[in-house]
Amino acid sequence: ISKLTVEDFGEKYLQSCYTRYERGDISATWFEKIRISVCHFIEYLQTDLSLSKLNEMLLDDYRNYTLSLPVSTSTNKSISLWTAKSRLDIVKLMIKWGYQMALIDQLPRNLDGFSKVTIPEPTVNRFSREEIKLLYCEASERTKMFILLGLNCAFGQTDISDLRVGEVSIEAGRITRKRSKTGVQCQYKLWLLTIEMLKLHGNIDGKPDDRVFLSAKELPLVREYFVDYKFRREDSIRRAFTRLMKKTKVPNGRGFYSLRKTAASEIEMIDDSTTSMFLGHSEKGLMKRHYAERDWNRLATATTELRQRLDLDDE
Repeated sequence: ISKLTVEDFGEKYLQSCYTRYERGDISATWFEKIRISVCHFIEYLQTDLSLSKLNEMLLDDYRNYTLSLPVSTSTNKSISLWTAKSRLDIVKLMIKWGYQMALIDQLPRNLDGFSKVTIPEPTVNRFSREEIKLLYCEASERTKMFILLGLNCAFGQTDISDLRVGEVSIEAGRITRKRSKTGVQCQYKLWLLTIEMLKLHGNIDGKPDDRVFLSAKELPLVREYFVDYKFRREDSIRRAFTRLMKKTKVPNGRGFYSLRKTAASEIEMIDDSTTSMFLGHSEKGLMKRHYAERDWNRLATATTELRQRLDLDDE
């Protein structure tokens, strides 16, 4: 341990995180974010620096450098403040892990405030109702299905790709599932148009664990994996939506995920008490989650109003 360099330390942490990825505890995307952040930290400090020399001053230097928003070697553009905070958060977690594994004798005194950054209020990149109608009308039948799920159920690409047959009840007109990203239980009342499109373009008669949607090659619509330790992501929904954006000449700067943001913004105006349910966010307060069931009927009323506002097609 006394001979460990910062590079050795980072490598051990990445090995631990990769094992978690192989177990399915973290996604490939999250592991790749960790890898980039750890490598950035190691390169700044110099790979052959002894881990025993990692001190408060070096951490403060790295923090100041990262918050100066340096140019990314992969994009050739300055990183965002969100990216900078994410890198600091990951380095903080790595140092705490090193302390827990007895690789570091004591935690740096300035670690608590290391990743505290004031983030400005984010801008919600949403579509107008006119843009939504244009995109929907010009989309292929299968892409229309995905757009409906993005608006009706606040689904992102991964949610659609992960959707299972057993989570869809055509008879009840509902989708009940745990959101892919947060694991929070969600329930959505489906519009009649969404139901009809599911019948036409979804595998709703398969086994409960079967995916509702697969690619032409019988693969998941969104795949994340590593080839020779290099991260790969294939996203059929994103590709189709990007083509649609170009076809309709709708101004760029937004993607498929902006459908979720658009729908959530409308829901907030209809009934702000249902927005967190719609988005699949966790209830605040641990005890509340044990004793109070969410009012899904209230959300169903809000999404019905959303359908009328969007006016995509006569049901």
